[in-house]
Amino acid sequence: MIKRSYSLQLATPAFLGGADQRAEWRTPPFKALIREWWRIAVAPEVGFSFSRLKERETELFGTAADEGGGENHKSLIRLALASWSEGKLNSWPAGEPRVPHPEVKNRETGAARPVGSELYLGYGPLVFQQGSTHLKNGAALQADETNTLKLAFPETQADAMTRALTLAHWFGTIGGRSRNGWGSFALKCISGAETALARISHEALKQTGSTRALTQCLSLDWPHAIGTDPTGPLVWHSKAAFANWREAMRFLAQVKIGFRTSLEFNSGKNAIRVEKRHVLAYPVTNHSVGQWGNNARIANTLRFKLQRDDDGTFRALIFHTPCRPTLPHDGIDLLGTWQIVHKHLDAHPQLTRMS
Repeated sequence: MIKRSYSLQLATPAFLGGADQRAEWRTPPFKALIREWWRIAVAPEVGFSFSRLKERETELFGTAADEGGGENHKSLIRLALASWSEGKLNSWPAGEPRVPHPEVKNRETGAARPVGSELYLGYGPLVFQQGSTHLKNGAALQADETNTLKLAFPETQADAMTRALTLAHWFGTIGGRSRNGWGSFALKCISGAETALARISHEALKQTGSTRALTQCLSLDWPHAIGTDPTGPLVWHSKAAFANWREAMRFLAQVKIGFRTSLEFNSGKNAIRVEKRHVLAYPVTNHSVGQWGNNARIANTLRFKLQRDDDGTFRALIFHTPCRPTLPHDGIDLLGTWQIVHKHLDAHPQLTRMS
């Protein structure tokens, strides 16, 4: 068995906890995170066959017997955290930046009204009460908290696990609303590896083998690669560095509002057909689809992360793991929809493609 230890530092607060919704460090979400990026790391080796990938995944990560009479299989991966301490962020800090949202109107004047940037990105774990943003369940892991992640896995899995952990270091986030950048973290190997985790770059990402053309990504209904187009990987980062996580998250809120509202709706509640913005993520406030109601779910595949520079400042990262959503009818131009969004990001004066 190969044993490695990594220091782990949060860049943003993490809404991470157990079934009782109490914030605490826990190992199951980190195992799920490694599993998520292991799938992307290994998918090319099995020709993007989900059944073949599932066989290898079951062998490595284990499985529990199902009602059909399958057998239990113990995981070959062991992991532990140095601390299972509870979250120390017990109240949401004052001073949340606000950003304009063209679709949130003042009821009296009809003018666009600003919204809390952190509430917008963290709605669910964060709630609006008595004129300000609060933690729904009273606690979270705070930014800058650290822990140590210890791993053990078979020697035959060394290459795949290194790629998976590298991808998790570059793109991984943990906990509730993590696709919006909450629970961003960085890994640093402190024992058990000959070399440090690589810095993210176009060439380093190419070396992982984890990119695939957007058109091919949209042929499968599960996220299996970082998408690419003729310009390169679908990865953007902020040109400027931000002094703290609040400024960086405010920027990401502005970007998200911008690319979502660039896809205008032609209908309101209980729409007859799915529209372009629905395929970015669903449900959408005040824009339900009649066949779905509020029961269907489409998760964001355009995801956010904050990365900490060596000087302690932060850069906002946006990346796309495209796949084909399950829709109630045909006729939606998925490729064209995402090309509109990518074009919007390419044109943003404060974003640049990863080089």
